[in-house]
Amino acid sequence: MIQTSSPDPRDEEPLRDGTSLMAFLHIMRKAHAELIGRDQAHQRFRQMHTRGHAKAYIEELMPMLMQERDKRRQRRRGAIRH
Repeated sequence: MIQTSSPDPRDEEPLRDGTSLMAFLHIMRKAHAELIGRDQAHQRFRQMHTRGHAKAYIEELMPMLMQERDKRRQRRRGAIRH
């Protein structure tokens, strides 16, 4: 039987300004804005109010950001070879 993890009780805690988590989220928002545009990225960012929302945001964006990073690395490698 597969055991599912119980929700983290901290997921319901509100996000607080001045924390390292908020600093990280602002960096992610900036990178997200480069990919999809400022307005859409800010609209998505404003939906976060709790640590659980932040966790979902990170899980949603990281694959997209990692894929973009890999694409840029490949382009850079191709430019160096030519």
